This record gives sequence, C-alpha cells and structure tokens, in this order.
Amino acid sequence: MRNKILITRWWFHIIFYFLLFTSYFLLSSCGYHLIGSEAIPFNSVTIKSVKNNTYEPRLEEKLRNALSKEFITQGIKVMTDGGDVEIEAVVTRFELSSIGAVGGMVREQVITMFVDIKFVDKGKVTNFTSVESPMRITFQSTGSVSEAVVQKEKAIDKACSEIAKEIIGRITLMYVQ
Repeated sequence: MRNKILITRWWFHIIFYFLLFTSYFLLSSCGYHLIGSEAIPFNSVTIKSVKNNTYEPRLEEKLRNALSKEFITQGIKVMTDGGDVEIEAVVTRFELSSIGAVGGMVREQVITMFVDIKFVDKGKVTNFTSVESPMRITFQSTGSVSEAVVQKEKAIDKACSEIAKEIIGRITLMYVQ
C-alpha cells in the first residue's frame, strides 16, 4: 500500500513538472511579450507647454494634469525643467456633438478632441499629429444645467486621460524593437 502511494506521488510530480515546463516553453516561445515602462529608456520628462487652440476653456491644464498623472503612473518623473525628454502639446480641435435627443431636448453628447504632440529625445524630434482618444467619450446632459456642466467636465477629464494614455502608448512603441 505504501509503495502504491509513493508511485502515485511520483507520477503526480512528473506530470506536474512536465505540464509546468511545457507551458513555460510554449508561452515563452510564441514571440509575444508585454510592453511595460521597462521599454522606455528615460526616467524623467519635462512637459514644456500645453497650448489650447480651441475656444473650450482650461483644456491645457486638464491635458497637462492628465499627462503628468500618466507619466507618474508609468514610473517616470515629471520635472519642470531638465528632464531626459521634452514634450509639447497643442489641443487643435475640440468638438461637442449631440448623439441623442428626446422630444427636442439633447440627452447625450460626445466629446471629440485632437492633440498634436512634439516629443524631443536627445535632439531627435518626433511629431504625433491629431492624437485622439481611442474610445468614444460620451456623457448624459440630463437634469439641471449645473449637473450637465459637471458631467461635461468629467467627460473632458476622461478624454484628456485617454489621450494621455494613447500618447504614452505611442512613445513606448517608438522604443520597442
């Protein structure tokens, strides 16, 4: 009886390690890998300027905050001057469109925002034009005017955050070989 238990354990260990090594080799040899902040060869960034060429107020500060937050999330220090790389951003277009109405009253709106980016690393300039959120940012405009304004501000913050993520994704892809 004792020999039967030992043989069963022995087979269990062989099967377990076989499956473990097989899965390791299959996953490591498939050619895919995760791209993280390790692919970015700089530790600090200076956000030189964020300009707003639209009539929507305060977009420059919202985009600057979103960029700073996203870089910090990626483990990259945001500096006022002297960073390893520099970024300049220009909000070129901001549109607020109605996508849903009931009885002549607008109930849902969508925000479309485009940003041009100038990225400078060791004198090499890379431009990203018309960067926009990869997802559609909508908000409900029901209720009082103040409630609709609050919803719009939250949607603008979300759009800036998504654009910042898209920008950092594009920068990361520049360094992946």
